Amino acid sequence: MAILFLVISCLLMFSNNPKLHGSEAATSDIEYPYSFMTVDAEKAASRTYDYIIVGGGAAGCPLAATLSQHYSVLVVERGDSPYGNPDVETTGGFFKILLNADDYPYVAQRFVTEDGVQLVRGRVLGGGTAVNAAFYSRASQEYIRNMGWDEKLVNESFEWVEKLNAFEPDELTPWSSSLKNGLLEAGVLPYNGYTVEHLEGTKISASIFDNNGKRHTAADLLRYANPDNIVVLLNATVGRILFNQESGEINAVGVEFTSDVDGVFHNVSINQLSQRSEVILSAGTIGSNQLLLLSGIGPSQELKELNITVLLDLPFVGKGISDPPLASVNLESPKPLPSVSVQVAGILDDSQLYIEGLSYSIDNNATNRQYIGLIGSKVAFPLSRGELRINSTDPKVTPSVRYNYLSDPFDLEKCMLGVRVMANLTATKSFQEYKFTSSDNSSTFQFLGPALPQNQSNNEDLANFCRDTLGSFFHYHGGCHIGSVVDEKYRVNGVNNLRVVDGSIYKDSPGTNPQATTMMLGRYTGIRIIEEQNLYHSTS
Repeated sequence: MAILFLVISCLLMFSNNPKLHGSEAATSDIEYPYSFMTVDAEKAASRTYDYIIVGGGAAGCPLAATLSQHYSVLVVERGDSPYGNPDVETTGGFFKILLNADDYPYVAQRFVTEDGVQLVRGRVLGGGTAVNAAFYSRASQEYIRNMGWDEKLVNESFEWVEKLNAFEPDELTPWSSSLKNGLLEAGVLPYNGYTVEHLEGTKISASIFDNNGKRHTAADLLRYANPDNIVVLLNATVGRILFNQESGEINAVGVEFTSDVDGVFHNVSINQLSQRSEVILSAGTIGSNQLLLLSGIGPSQELKELNITVLLDLPFVGKGISDPPLASVNLESPKPLPSVSVQVAGILDDSQLYIEGLSYSIDNNATNRQYIGLIGSKVAFPLSRGELRINSTDPKVTPSVRYNYLSDPFDLEKCMLGVRVMANLTATKSFQEYKFTSSDNSSTFQFLGPALPQNQSNNEDLANFCRDTLGSFFHYHGGCHIGSVVDEKYRVNGVNNLRVVDGSIYKDSPGTNPQATTMMLGRYTGIRIIEEQNLYHSTS
């Protein structure tokens, strides 16, 4: 799962000079374990490719690895390598990422929505899988059917990912154990044990952290790549897609990018001798929408306001975006808790609500360390929708996004139900050990931030709690929806040789955490493209 920014909000609001217990950044020790990884932009741009993939994230890496088995591939990634960076590779470093997220050049980029919610996006090979809370859980069978995916190929693609990137935990941490037992006491049944499947009830799932505490990002899936057919260019920011127009048709022919190493602009092209070569956007929900707009594909009036030449008036680019709202509570623990991410999930209300938790620690000063357990309730399929708009032609400037959290009454109703579930959870026997005993021998919880409402029948209090603790798991998605922006094969409507393969095609976020499904999507789509190529060549 992608992590809760409320953790950082608490650190900043309630601590004096807070220090997070994790690793120290060591970007000077960055490693490049694959022979095809490079920062040499001039060399990478000196040839053509069958496929240019913009973004080496959750979808881009498995997609590139798959296509490279048969075709030449260039991946253009704006970030650096995740390897050798303890902030990426260790569980402790994960918490530090949240505190250190910035504009440039760190592995995570912080931005604030127009709703006032702070979010993070990855800027490193591996994308969001390098900066999230690592929970690995598949999409539901219903979701897979609704997407029109082939269930056999989906399962094979999941298994392909899981051979390298999914690990069953050896044991549960104290907080995760309390969460699991509390969910069962609170009636979130049945207990499904360990499974990567999406099942109603309480379950333990996999993590992309192995049992030695090392993170395995989507970049690990490049181990499947044919090293003779792939180049992964790092520290290079794509500014726009390049096109030609012939016989009234718009054809993608390459991309323009800037090397962050030397600041030089470069153009790189797909193979013009092949009618099947493509530019594929896998830059993430923010990046892929942004690149279409910067390239002149989107709502014409918005583009004209920034003096961008309109190539194609595609009015729904960046529209209908969504981010499942989160309500959460932070309980201070009277006993030490390790800083560990999510291991357990409760799935309830016909998969409309997910309950998850993690634990962390902070220092207020040299002698006072606080141990915190967090419980979050996520509205899985919100009806509230928003939009993404660019307000700069600089690709390094994050677009303006508004998700209109909780604006639909359905979302607020589900959020309030989630608050009731969290209140029931903390009332179980499993959570009583986290109460503090006062001088009169009474026991109470100590909250870091807003306390859970005492009166669970007071809808106004519940609604206020939802608004006061509004946050995000960073599962934002959409803007390049199937039908209005791309077709069922994720090809951009009205443009040849251009496809989008990442979370921006999702109408709803898959599963408790989208990373498993998005890595699967990269593999799945790569196989489908190879099948398309084989069919084309067999009939031509």
